[in-house]
Amino acid sequence: MNIKRFLKYGLVVVAVSAFSVFGMVACAPVTLLNTITPSESFSKAKDLSYGELERHTLDIYKSENARANSPVIVFIHGGSWTDGSKDIYKFLAEGFTSEGFDVVVPNYRLYPNAVYPQMIEDSAKAVAFAKKQYPDRSLVVMGHSAGAYNVLMLGLDPDYLSNQGATLCQTVAGVVSLSGPTGIIPLKEEPYITIFPDRFTADDAPLNNVKGPTPPMFFGHGADDKTVYPQNSERLAEAIKSRGGVAKVKVYDHMNHTDAVKVLSRHFDGEASLKQDIIDFVTSLPRNNEQGYCR
Repeated sequence: MNIKRFLKYGLVVVAVSAFSVFGMVACAPVTLLNTITPSESFSKAKDLSYGELERHTLDIYKSENARANSPVIVFIHGGSWTDGSKDIYKFLAEGFTSEGFDVVVPNYRLYPNAVYPQMIEDSAKAVAFAKKQYPDRSLVVMGHSAGAYNVLMLGLDPDYLSNQGATLCQTVAGVVSLSGPTGIIPLKEEPYITIFPDRFTADDAPLNNVKGPTPPMFFGHGADDKTVYPQNSERLAEAIKSRGGVAKVKVYDHMNHTDAVKVLSRHFDGEASLKQDIIDFVTSLPRNNEQGYCR
């Protein structure tokens, strides 16, 4: 093994440990993972302002070999609504730009500077901004953990996007939820009962917002997820299908909460089908639909 490959292997091994706390902090090993993630598949526009506040910024990763008329992926980060940053997701963006998709990664306000529903409103503002950058392309909104909650809520309630001057069913071709909490149990601990005063028992829970047409949804969840149990995805998918919507849920063996985002990196996707399942879902969606994407 030459020195370059040896150093790369060593950094990957170090990076593995980062994901044990990935959902809570942006630790240095994730920076190392991003360092060894190549940049040849994209050009990057960094820190674009989609609003007036400090956290209203996003990055756009443009694929160097974009698929013709492909949907644009907007990824909303996790971090329990208290932590997280767009700046640590180069590895994820590259996983999709290398497959021909442009990727938009925004920040949004976090607690204590935001409580429900402000983080969803920020996510919707970012999606509306992304649509203006890609007026002739559909969007797929994807999120992990807290970010998955955000995208589910804006995909279930059209008011979030309409308040930003966008129409849900003409803007969002699909929703991808990775390890998203949906409200199967009430919230019982701080800071969540401050962030969500109704504690996931009212309209603040995705499960209580299955009321009308929605874009197609894909739910990916780890069978070993002890942070957000897979039943969150299964129950919401069942409710959407019972209403007549399109929802697919897949539970992955031997995958925990952070694995659901870890395997989207080129360095960790060898044994997991999640990234390919997301790509298959995205490419199965209508590219342009004058009648709207919702059912």
